[in-house]
Amino acid sequence: MTVFQSPDLDETDRAVLSEIDQFRSEMRFALSEPKRWTGQLRRNLLAKAIQGSNSIEGYDVSDEDAVAAVEEEEPMTADQATWAEIQGYRSAMSYVLQLADDPHFRLDQSLLRSLHYMMLAHDLAKSPGRYRQKTVYVIDEARDRVVYEGPDFELVPDLMQDLVDSIAGDRGDPSCFVRAAMAHLNLVMIHPFRDGSGRMARCLQTLVLARDSVIAPQFSSIEEFLGRNTPDYYEVLARVGQGSWQPGNDATLWLRFSLRAHHMQAQTVVARLREASLLWAELDRLAEESGVPERAVPAMFDASMGRRLRRSSYVKLADVEERTASRDLQDLVDARLLIATGENRGRTYEATERLRNVRRAIHEELPSISDPYGSMAALLTS
Repeated sequence: MTVFQSPDLDETDRAVLSEIDQFRSEMRFALSEPKRWTGQLRRNLLAKAIQGSNSIEGYDVSDEDAVAAVEEEEPMTADQATWAEIQGYRSAMSYVLQLADDPHFRLDQSLLRSLHYMMLAHDLAKSPGRYRQKTVYVIDEARDRVVYEGPDFELVPDLMQDLVDSIAGDRGDPSCFVRAAMAHLNLVMIHPFRDGSGRMARCLQTLVLARDSVIAPQFSSIEEFLGRNTPDYYEVLARVGQGSWQPGNDATLWLRFSLRAHHMQAQTVVARLREASLLWAELDRLAEESGVPERAVPAMFDASMGRRLRRSSYVKLADVEERTASRDLQDLVDARLLIATGENRGRTYEATERLRNVRRAIHEELPSISDPYGSMAALLTS
């Protein structure tokens, strides 16, 4: 019994990998000295990963609610069912981050099933932590058709062991990105669970990258990219899978799509690092000019990104008591930096155009994102 094997890389693939490594070097350099905005950027990237991976499954939440999930706060707008899915994924991803540098780490089926349980423990009807006991079909709801049939459920335990063994056996591969991509592909094609196999595959990819320990996993995850490019993601999996479990199929298209995702997401993160540095400096200047306390800058940073704030959020960001938070927020409103909406406990604060324009001016100067495989977009629509 076998699983999908890593395809051979050509010169273009190796060049893309080299450029990804260069981007990671830029990230490491930018993060080498602690900065006041680093923690918020890490939080935001994790929130984007959670938001992106769940959006693929139809569980959509706002930026504010994605951040609230990371901060373990209550949602602003998400319904109860969606919030349960988001919280479950947050729990699994939080554990992945804990495992990144665990000296006693061991990848086995029990760990994967435990991660699945964390994701779906809120709904026992979905058999969290247990392999499926019947045939599974993947349906393209937009086109109302079956696009994939998983292998017989009786094969799943052995196939999952082959997957675990293949990840360990690929340790000689110099690129963690190749190992992570193939782990993702194999798990999603085995489709071992009744529900949540896609999210588990994306979580596993991040776990393999996290264990690489070259840079914090929040800066390597491609879940945000996949969430923004869901049709292409499904299209690549459909072309490689060809409708059923066929591990002898060529996985080159999948690997290149994954490397493309890493390359373009890395460009995005490098740009955000640059943006955060410039934006924070400008917000420092604006806070002093407006007569608001320096401790308000983290809240101004979030608001300038388009997020609504609650008083409880400000308390955490500024590390102050609620009374001080209320006073600071009123000062921000008086300085025409925030607008207050709602009353009492339901009151939220968002950026004024004055504050949004500060970020907008910086964002417009950032370089555009380039596609390392220029022909792939056309290929996926042909």
